[in-house]
Formats: sequence, C-alpha cells, structure tokens
Amino acid sequence: MAKLTILGTAPALPEPFREYTYMVIQGGKSVILIDCASSPVQRLAQVGVNFQDIDHLIVTHYHPDHVYGVPVLLLGLWLAGRQRPLHIYGPLGTAHLIPAMMSLYKWHEWPGFYPIKFHEVKTAVGSLVLDVEDFLVTAASVEHLVPTMALRVLCKETGGVVVYSSDTEPCEEVMHLARGADLLIHESTGAHAGHTSSSAAGAIARFAGVKKLVLVHYPVQGVDVDRMWEEAEIEFGGPVELAQEFASYEF
Repeated sequence: MAKLTILGTAPALPEPFREYTYMVIQGGKSVILIDCASSPVQRLAQVGVNFQDIDHLIVTHYHPDHVYGVPVLLLGLWLAGRQRPLHIYGPLGTAHLIPAMMSLYKWHEWPGFYPIKFHEVKTAVGSLVLDVEDFLVTAASVEHLVPTMALRVLCKETGGVVVYSSDTEPCEEVMHLARGADLLIHESTGAHAGHTSSSAAGAIARFAGVKKLVLVHYPVQGVDVDRMWEEAEIEFGGPVELAQEFASYEF
C-alpha cells in the first residue's frame, strides 16, 4: 500500500508553524516528492523518509512557494554522495527555469555532481508524467497565473488513486482528472485570481465523485476556518478534512 504525507499546508503567505504546500508519496520501490519548499531534507527526516531515496521530483509550477527548496534538496543529495540520476518533471518551461535558478549557485562547478534528467510534461488531461513499478502519474493543465499542472497518482498495487489540484481556479480539467478518485487534495486559498474557494473545491469533489476531499493551501489568519470547512462539506456532501502538517493518507 502507498502512503502520501503532507509536508506543508500553507498558501503563499504562510503563518507561524505552517510550511508552504508540498508532499511526498512512498511506495514499495519508489519515493516521489511533489513540489519542494522549506528545508526538504529536514522535513522528510521528520516523517521518517530518507531524502536519498527520492528519485523523482514533480514540480507543479514555478512559483517560489513551490520550488524554493529545490537548491537545498539538490545540495543535500550532492553532499550525501549521490551518484544516480534525479528525475525532475514539470510543465513546459521547467527544464529551463530550474537550471537558471541553480546557475546562481554555480552548480556546474560542484565537483562530482550527479546527473539531473529533466522531463517536460504535456498537460492535456491524462498526459503521462511518469510510469514506475509502484505508480502511474498523469497530469492535466489547470488555470493558474503561470503554466501549472494537477496530478493523478495511481497505486498499481492497490488501484488506489490520489489527485492533487495544485494552485488553480475551479476548472473542468481537475474534475476530469479526479473522476472516481479515493482522495482529492484541492487548494482552497479563496475565490481569488488563480485560486479556489473551499465551497468550489467541494463542488468539484462532488462532480468528480471522489470518496474524500482534503483542503490544502488554505489561509488561517483572518479567516473563519470552521466556516471554510463547513462550506466545502455542504457542497461536497462527503467527508472533508483540512490538511494538517505531516498528516498521512494510505491508498
């Protein structure tokens, strides 16, 4: 059985004791990091994941709150003596933007640096991201301020499915990608440009026929969090959770 662990839950303006939104998925053979914020080596250690086991990093989009931990991750792997390649996946442009960011640190001068293999993902609904022994990951383009993709992760052992919306306005692409999923992790920043309210996330979960909705990337300061949860539950009509730091879900 696979496990998804939330490493951070906050929106782009985080509050104390909450980190930006990202997560890790573990299978019997594969460990996949989805987005990369804060100090990923430390966060992974806190949930019992050896950062050296990560072979796949999926970047949903290139806003700083989703990628600013990448240099620290790459540095940590190099210092730990990594030799095998690290695969990085993202929407169009990612293969150019991450090297541009890393060039500020002169990473090509780090002696004995391991290979990085970039994979740009076409983001029509159901586009392949990666296919490994444990997981099949597909994507869809969503409506954000920069090219962004939602993800659908199928556990081959159990048939369980988790979908992550990433940052997006309500859109049909997420509904199609999430059809029949066991778990939909959907952002609920609010009804702003490029984002979604909790009630709209609930409606998407209902239309997609998912079994459970987890709200993430949500604010807490100046917000009635209980009301936000209630609005999602009313629209969905099924079980709703507010994502918590280090919460885990088996699928």
